[in-house]
Amino acid sequence: MTTKPLGAASSSTDGPRPVDAGEPRERTPWLLGFLCLLIPILPSFSVLPGPLKSNGSPAKLIAVLLFGLVMLGFVFVRRTASSRSIRPGVVIMLLYLLLQLAIYGVGLHRVDNAVVQGSMTRALINLVANVGVALYIIVRVRTARGRNFVLGCLATGLAFACLVGLLQSVANIDLRFLFQPPGFVTNSDELEMGERWGAKRVVGTSQHAIEFSVLAAVAVPLAIYFARNAAKRQVRWAAVAACGLALVSMPAAVSRTGIIALATAFLVYMWNFNVRQLAIGLAVGCTVLAVYIATFPDIAIALWNTTVASETDPSVLSRTSDYAMVSQTFREHPVFGLGLGATPPTVYGYLDNEFLQAVVQGGIVGVAAIMVLAAGGIFGIAAALRGATTTREREQAYSLGSIFIAIIVCASTFDLFNFQQVTRILFVIFGLLWSNFAVPLQESETAPADSHSDH
Repeated sequence: MTTKPLGAASSSTDGPRPVDAGEPRERTPWLLGFLCLLIPILPSFSVLPGPLKSNGSPAKLIAVLLFGLVMLGFVFVRRTASSRSIRPGVVIMLLYLLLQLAIYGVGLHRVDNAVVQGSMTRALINLVANVGVALYIIVRVRTARGRNFVLGCLATGLAFACLVGLLQSVANIDLRFLFQPPGFVTNSDELEMGERWGAKRVVGTSQHAIEFSVLAAVAVPLAIYFARNAAKRQVRWAAVAACGLALVSMPAAVSRTGIIALATAFLVYMWNFNVRQLAIGLAVGCTVLAVYIATFPDIAIALWNTTVASETDPSVLSRTSDYAMVSQTFREHPVFGLGLGATPPTVYGYLDNEFLQAVVQGGIVGVAAIMVLAAGGIFGIAAALRGATTTREREQAYSLGSIFIAIIVCASTFDLFNFQQVTRILFVIFGLLWSNFAVPLQESETAPADSHSDH
């Protein structure tokens, strides 16, 4: 069995022609681009009023719509390709969906609490939305141009979120509801920004400062990619500004998770550069750090104390105190756990660790599901690198990989799937990693038999 990146140029011996040699140009995925723009600029708790209030986030509704479109396509769209192929990304995502549905189904028979049932329903809808986004991207986006369009929309939205966070920090201006449509309501009672070590923790357009810090951190490698590879000069300069905006706004969340995300992203992305480029980047980074400490000493001190005094941090102490409860729950429900979404924060609190959350909600099957997602993304990085035919596509693969790994690593420091913005971006990146890779199925070739003998 052989593999071939989609849209790769063909040699004289290859069957398919190059994409730019007579094949129709890929249509721009406008709906997907709008979704990627909407995810960071509109808070997930800004929702439609009425019966959809708990699930009325526009980004979530669009993502569920994408899931429906993918399912309709699988059933009704006629396959016209001359050769058949399997998309490993689709297989991995469907396996993840199947495992989570099994957890949900088993947990549904154990629950008799209305609050828990409502939480399970919301978790199921989020699952469908997340899987729908990833599947739609895998089957819809085929070219580097399409991926750049989606990433450009995402980078624009993240830049706006970082701008909101910076204004919250330095000017006490709150623009997080700037793009909230008329008639929408906020489905949250926690709209005030907290403090840590005397510094205000900004949230940008996110639900919590932790989520904002991760969004700002992953915006950095994305902005660097466009600063180096955008076709137009003004776009490259805009990407440089967005990178600086993300680096300045991320510390204002005063979150250890943001530091972990940024460090992880750089550790992955650095493999795309040579030693000279890394040395220049390190020098620039040290200069930016020194200027930031001199300009915002209060935030720098708060972030330093948060990092070095983590052993006495109440959030860390409460997290470690939950380990006994996790162990007890696993002993009582080792295989399927309590059920998907069966641990609402209002009842069980926050574990601040998505992997522990998988143990509690899904048991062994839940751990298997999140490992399928994580391993699938890692293999997706390899697939994206294998499918890269140019230096720009190779750097795009490293940029995507750095974002995915950064978010997955941070899942050990906060309840990832309780935060819709960063979770939706995780599945967007997963889909983009696998969008350029398929495994063609071997077809049996039978030569006509020669019934005549030479003698």
